[in-house]
Amino acid sequence: MTNSNSRTIFASTACLKGGVSLMEKLSTYYDAGIEAIELGMRVNVEEGDLEKLVEMTSRFLVHNYFPPPSNSFILNLASDNSTIRQRSLDLAQRAIKLVRQLNAPFYSIHAGFMTDPYGFGNPYFLFPELTGVNVRQEVLDRFVNAVSIANQYALDHGVGLLVENNVCAPPIKGQVLLDRADEFLQLFEAIDSPNLGIILDFGHLNVAAHTLGFDRLDFIERLTPYIRCFHVHDNDGMFDSHSPLQPGSWVLEVLRRPEFAHLPLVVEGKFDDVTSLSQQVNWLRETLPVASQLVTGNITS
Repeated sequence: MTNSNSRTIFASTACLKGGVSLMEKLSTYYDAGIEAIELGMRVNVEEGDLEKLVEMTSRFLVHNYFPPPSNSFILNLASDNSTIRQRSLDLAQRAIKLVRQLNAPFYSIHAGFMTDPYGFGNPYFLFPELTGVNVRQEVLDRFVNAVSIANQYALDHGVGLLVENNVCAPPIKGQVLLDRADEFLQLFEAIDSPNLGIILDFGHLNVAAHTLGFDRLDFIERLTPYIRCFHVHDNDGMFDSHSPLQPGSWVLEVLRRPEFAHLPLVVEGKFDDVTSLSQQVNWLRETLPVASQLVTGNITS
């Protein structure tokens, strides 16, 4: 059980290996005492599972490609292919409906890509080469337009919409949107809505900062008013390894800031077993102060 004054700490379904049914993974989490869960990747959703979710008393979040469609594709709200862009919006709208049914606060979605990926690498998507046709501002404008539609749909259903910062590693440099603060600020200038915010992925930010040469803490400072949730994992700045947090991580100092103390977070590291995952959740709960223990003012790293 969590302290009533503490933030909610969720665990992503992506933390453990896939190949299992959604209900089996949820049961594994429950048996380990994990009852706040982000529904995302690495689960097989079977017929009737969504109806079962609605009947459960657990706290859920819904992330990106969930619930997965029967015919798989790579979600991209910035696609120049109108069919892919519409399928991406349709998926987001189905997810928003589920969020409403689950009484969850928001739906979170990945930022778009410059081109549509043609496959999966390790760990990044595989992209075609950029050409002169791929003008970044035009692609960003398409993304903003799609997010505006999704945000209005979310508003109509009483659900928040959060956009996740993309990972920008050397192999995919230039292929992803919203890997830098300026593009987020452009998004929020174009869509002036308190319903729209950011789910800040620390691992993605760390790699992007190293690849593009910016200060990761400056990124956070500039976007603080829009941050509503965190994806928590770490790496060496070169590879998005989804490593669990360790004592002394820079991530902890950010999470200890008073302005973030009330925000939910999602553990998204990769773990060998549910015991290790549960230990990380409990350690974070013990390590991070509750909001009532904090005084105003920033904690510097």
